[in-house]
Amino acid sequence: MSKKALFVANTGFALLNFRLPLMKFLSDKGWSVVAVANDEADFAKRFAKEGIKFINMLIDHKGTNPIADMGLIRRLNALYKKEAPTLVHHFTIKPVIFGSLAAKWAKIPAIVNTITGLGYVFEKGGFMMRIVMELYRLALSGRPQVIFQHNDDYRFFISNNIIRETKARVILGSGVNTEIIHPTMAKKYNGGLRFLFASRMLWSKGVREYVSAAEKIKEQFPETSFIMAGGASGGSAKGNPEAIPEKWLYDVNTIGSVIWMGRIPFEDVMRLLDNSDVFVLPSYYPEGIPRSLIEAAAKGKAIITTNTPGCREVVIDGTNGFLVPPKDVNSLTNSLLKFIRQPELADQMGTASRKRAVNIFDEKKILDQTALVYKEVGVIL
Repeated sequence: MSKKALFVANTGFALLNFRLPLMKFLSDKGWSVVAVANDEADFAKRFAKEGIKFINMLIDHKGTNPIADMGLIRRLNALYKKEAPTLVHHFTIKPVIFGSLAAKWAKIPAIVNTITGLGYVFEKGGFMMRIVMELYRLALSGRPQVIFQHNDDYRFFISNNIIRETKARVILGSGVNTEIIHPTMAKKYNGGLRFLFASRMLWSKGVREYVSAAEKIKEQFPETSFIMAGGASGGSAKGNPEAIPEKWLYDVNTIGSVIWMGRIPFEDVMRLLDNSDVFVLPSYYPEGIPRSLIEAAAKGKAIITTNTPGCREVVIDGTNGFLVPPKDVNSLTNSLLKFIRQPELADQMGTASRKRAVNIFDEKKILDQTALVYKEVGVIL
């Protein structure tokens, strides 16, 4: 009997960009692997090139209509019964909650969930948070095994009795291939230090704080470079109240303290990292571990980020970078100034970042840890 695994997420983008190595890991072991998500950008063809079947499933991750959510459970339940997989692995909030319920009712043998961040419902608290907590308790009771991407979310779920400790594991992030993403001796520019911020252009990623700190520093050290790369409203940020208007970003370019390059290909982001001294992400976005931080560490870059869940898993303060309080422009400015005044810190801390990336966040280590979770739920690889 052939073994089949379904990977379910909100978007095809999330599966293709963050879960493809895991999917190919199973495929290489002879599994039939199916991706299930919104087909927002013709992902069926993209997955077909990787030898993976793609099923378009409308999942409104922002909606709060209980009737629509019950419809999602029914659709997933029907899909699971039709596909009859050995293993279903869910990612992000709605697939985890409603996919787990559907998988249990469809009597899927192995159910694994990865919680990639709690989201703004938990940041705001209140009635909606309590509802979501109860949904998690219902969905995660019994057989499902849960992977958390950092320790803060794990402790929250355990301390609030949402899940039993025996059903929870922490695997730090989705990993990166440190053999492909590695330090490159790029040509050094003359002039001051070069700081890079690469992320979606959301307020909660700390864009305003980065720009404000850069404006302060440029007054005193005009030779210092500040770059931003990432898409504005539209794409994955479309409809997000946190999305930054393009006009604001174009105005930043006009002022000139920071250069915003817009959305650029991954290869260009890697080249920007090669030609930068320090990576900066002052995020307070409620997510798992930002992949950009892991990529910067793999590239051997010193990092400045916030002392928030997920971000603080990548940086040991004072060793491979600095942790600053969220939304604190003065602390961010002071950390930037430390590198300007002691530029040798960038190389020293960058070396420590590379070591940390290889030892903790390498893709092979993450895959091995995930394989152990699969075995715990009875999957024979």
